[in-house]
Amino acid sequence: MIGRKLPASKQVLCTVSLGLLLACGTSAPPRENAPEAVAGAAKARTAPPLPRVDVHMHVDLRAAGEALAIMAEQNIVIGLNASGGEAGFGLEASQEVAARSAGRLLPLCNLRLSGLDDPRFPAYVTGSLERCRALGGKGLKIAKVLGLGIFDAREELVPVDDARLDIVFETAGRLELPVLIHSADPKAFFEPPNEQNERYAELRVHPGWSFYGNAPNGKPWPSWQALLEQLGRRIARHPGTIFMGAHFGNAAEEPERVARMLSQHANYVIDTAARVPEFGRHDAARMRALFIEHQDRILFGSDLGVGLEGLTLGSGDERPGTRAESRVFFERHFLYFETRTSRMPHPTPIQGNWTVDGIGLPRAVLKKLYADNAVRIFKLKLQRD
Repeated sequence: MIGRKLPASKQVLCTVSLGLLLACGTSAPPRENAPEAVAGAAKARTAPPLPRVDVHMHVDLRAAGEALAIMAEQNIVIGLNASGGEAGFGLEASQEVAARSAGRLLPLCNLRLSGLDDPRFPAYVTGSLERCRALGGKGLKIAKVLGLGIFDAREELVPVDDARLDIVFETAGRLELPVLIHSADPKAFFEPPNEQNERYAELRVHPGWSFYGNAPNGKPWPSWQALLEQLGRRIARHPGTIFMGAHFGNAAEEPERVARMLSQHANYVIDTAARVPEFGRHDAARMRALFIEHQDRILFGSDLGVGLEGLTLGSGDERPGTRAESRVFFERHFLYFETRTSRMPHPTPIQGNWTVDGIGLPRAVLKKLYADNAVRIFKLKLQRD
């Protein structure tokens, strides 16, 4: 058992528009600007920085310039925008940004899943995903509303493994579009949202992230365990489709579970987005071993959100983040992956009041984590100055 150092009002139903995807899918800023963290990183990280691909970003296209500037500061040579839109609803604009940025900011496509009872739904899915690929989309993003926010015509919550959605994942596999899928949420979001909840500060700011009690249809929300089981069945049903489990496979509290799923499913990979605070609580030696064992299956992601109002850095706080805070946010990520620094602040203070110990990955493993795995899975071409 990997040891830990320290011991959801209802989800707003989201439709898949570009603006709402940004609002429902992003996360946000550290509350402190700690220049000493950046200075410490400069001392601890002596090797030249490796090129990085961020596979999990949320960028309002009106703020694309700011996103690209932040990426340049952090040597992120390609970013995948999980709020890329769909054909006719933002994807064309995303592709224009991709062209203007010389391929540095690329879209993942989105789908409206709420119409699954409509007999025209299969044709909509296949047509939309075919246009996604034709317009340069690099994959498909499935938000946590699947399992936690989409209701069918009978007002039943649609589970992650609902057979009516098989067409989505089979088509994505046929078109070689990897699926970035967010299922469930932190375990604490399924517990009473009171002061005893270790994520109370986050839930107080975002009461709609609580999945404790009953859903809008009056029935209990599914449990964290049930959602992860649904995800496992979904992945197993489509061996020809690559799935990327968002947020450390959606189960950063249980790295053993994540490792088992990676071992069980050859078509499964994970990203690190917004979960260094959580998996960083576990024993550093054991986490280092997990990253090395599964070095071909873990991809760097930040969950950076960039909008006109400011930044979100790991989880939304009471005010938007700043460019200065983004530097601290990223440096804390890199300190965790690249050094053996002990008891350091994690990237997103609102996610919990604890420290993490760096895992100091070998440079060959870092190279895969930061870029090589993403290049292979999403068929990317690294852009170099």
